[in-house]
Amino acid sequence: MEREEAKLKHLLFCCAILSLLILTGCWDQTELEERAYVVVLGLDKHEKENHVAVTFQIANPQVGSSARGDEAAEPPSDVVTIVASDVSAAKEQAMSIVTRRMSFSHLQTLIVSEELARSDLNHHVISSLIIDPEVRHSMNFIVSKEKAKAFIEANKPRLETRPHKYFQYMRERWRDVGFVPEANLNRYFQRLGGELFLAAYATTDKTDDEPHNEGYLAGEVPQQGGDPAQISGSAVFKYGKMIGTLSGSETRIALFLREKAFVSNALENFDDPLNEQFMLTARILEVDDPEVEIELEKDPIEIDVEVTVRLQLMSDLSLTDYSTDLKNQATLQQSLQEQMEKKTLETIKKTQEEFEAEPFLWHLIVRRKYLTWEEFNNSDWLDKYKDANVNVTYNAEIANFGEQTKPAKLRKGKDERT
Repeated sequence: MEREEAKLKHLLFCCAILSLLILTGCWDQTELEERAYVVVLGLDKHEKENHVAVTFQIANPQVGSSARGDEAAEPPSDVVTIVASDVSAAKEQAMSIVTRRMSFSHLQTLIVSEELARSDLNHHVISSLIIDPEVRHSMNFIVSKEKAKAFIEANKPRLETRPHKYFQYMRERWRDVGFVPEANLNRYFQRLGGELFLAAYATTDKTDDEPHNEGYLAGEVPQQGGDPAQISGSAVFKYGKMIGTLSGSETRIALFLREKAFVSNALENFDDPLNEQFMLTARILEVDDPEVEIELEKDPIEIDVEVTVRLQLMSDLSLTDYSTDLKNQATLQQSLQEQMEKKTLETIKKTQEEFEAEPFLWHLIVRRKYLTWEEFNNSDWLDKYKDANVNVTYNAEIANFGEQTKPAKLRKGKDERT
């Protein structure tokens, strides 16, 4: 009996192995060189009603890799534009041009032209895009001042030939500086109820106009040489439609005031309180999570915000002795706090008057004050916010004054050279 059971187990094992050999195969395998990997997707409004011009930037997998034997003089990417009713239709029509099977599995960047972003068609196109199972909801969301097709074609970085790597590295720089929000499709869909969504703002179209502050908007950076594209500031969306822009410094302030504050090693320019002719630069070493108190019972409601930052003095063009003079240090600390409070209140006022909504995610704090979603929706938070009294306090701790010596001064007197 035991022998028969052993034979049966052996037979079942052999059948299992045989079935694996029969069922296993590579009939659906596609080689790397047989696929066209779209790494950047551009969307433009077309003159034909409810149609978009879809631009695909397709990466060349051989450029920048170890497989360079057959590369010859191939370009790092190819750009194809198709006019269609939606992205899926454009992708299908592109098959008549592109020799390889198109794939969105490596698509990481979405670029929408400002013209399309400001239209009612924008949300319809983006909402239909995520139906494609290959589309990542974590892809970068960028708004270009010019047409997306023009931006993609003009953006040819000198130090990074692979387009997907360029945007990957730029995203890391955004975290360092804070002039650009980390925007993706997930955050876009989370903030369709009237809250402001901030997308990265970019352009290759430079302007000679005077910038409205030091935290430049894309196109305002006084640049000579370097890459053609500038990415700075943010495009402001409300109910899925672009309604305005925030400069780089205004975007950074919006990130400071969120519950999970933006923390980085960024630099900020300030007026020198002891010499109006010069400015000084301080490094923002750390930003604590802000303390936000919202009193909904008052009319108008009152919002008190307290932000603690730690700074390091990085430059002192006036050569004022801040490193050893305690009186000067106290004056500097008070001035930095007042300047940050002023800039922050100006940004808040802009969101109240121009956008009538907030990008600081304070609605998440308000939501926790209600038991049900219905109660929150009936609270008219947006109407209350635009008329709210907002008080902002900064606690600016100067952790380091740089070299702990007095600034070097020019010595006036006779020439001692012999």
